[in-house]
Amino acid sequence: MTHENFREMLPLYIIGALDGDELYNFERYVAENRVRCSPEIAQYQTVADDLALAAEPAQPSLAVYERIAAAIEDVKRPAAVVAPVPVPSPVRPSVTPRPEKKGFDLGMLISQFIPWAATAVLAVLLFGAHGQIQEITSKLQSMTNSYNDLLGKDNDQQGSITDISARLDAQIKQARESREKIDQLLTKNGDQQRDLDTLRSANKELTEEKDSLLRAADQMREQLEKQTLQTAALQKRFDDQTASLDVMMDPTTRIAPLADPKAQTKAVARVYWQGARKTGFMVVSNLIPVAQNQGKCLELWAICGNDPPVPAGIGWTDDSGHGMLQVKLAKDMACIDKFAVTIERDGGAPTPEGSIILLGQ
Repeated sequence: MTHENFREMLPLYIIGALDGDELYNFERYVAENRVRCSPEIAQYQTVADDLALAAEPAQPSLAVYERIAAAIEDVKRPAAVVAPVPVPSPVRPSVTPRPEKKGFDLGMLISQFIPWAATAVLAVLLFGAHGQIQEITSKLQSMTNSYNDLLGKDNDQQGSITDISARLDAQIKQARESREKIDQLLTKNGDQQRDLDTLRSANKELTEEKDSLLRAADQMREQLEKQTLQTAALQKRFDDQTASLDVMMDPTTRIAPLADPKAQTKAVARVYWQGARKTGFMVVSNLIPVAQNQGKCLELWAICGNDPPVPAGIGWTDDSGHGMLQVKLAKDMACIDKFAVTIERDGGAPTPEGSIILLGQ
């Protein structure tokens, strides 16, 4: 149900003319929209109450009464109203007369209710129609004002359209001129595009050549780095060999041969020690191979009398059991009576942990 349906059914609801689904739908709509509907219901109810009280009493005609009485079952047509003829009553003892009780006159009630009920319905309908007429009139006035405003704006826009047409013609002319210039530029752009394609092709070839040169340069750089490392390694070996040769050629160099103290292997070594410069080296042969990065190393020990051995350097052998290591004392010593070699964990140990495999003085 819409609010327009509510307003149409409101007069019938006020006079109790709704029933069935119409009454159910009306009351349900009122319950859901009580804030909006209650004022209108109260307004109509007040008008209906005032009209009911304001109706003047009226005596219906005999024809109306007869039609109403004929429609009611078991109701007979009343006799013509005739004044009763008094009949003398027999002499009786004096008693207080009892007032006669009048019966319920349904016809009289109906004849009095119909005029003001019809008037109330008509007034309620007129009141609702008056409200709708006022609302329609207000909308019509609003539409008229809007139409007048649109007419005024249309006149203003008509003048604006003339100006816009003139401007549009000028812009069309400019657009045509611009189009001609664009066509000229497109022609030039086509020539430039062809030149650009030629440059791109040449640039692609140069880029490929550049990439090839860069790859060659990278390869040469890698080779150079490898050669540099090899050169550094050779230089170190050369320096070590030069130092070793200097030690060997020095007449003050002490040469200490080492051998297996248990004489179970053919392993031998020589320690070249230059005491004045605290430097030297050891050359080993025929050892069980102790390769680098395998978790073990050869460690040389310097021994002075009964003092604990002092670490004197670490090294490794090649796969054939040959190798050389530099002698580097961990601390200064008063003397060196013996040299010994053990196999220790990688990096060496502060005191001997492995068995002595070479010993000499």
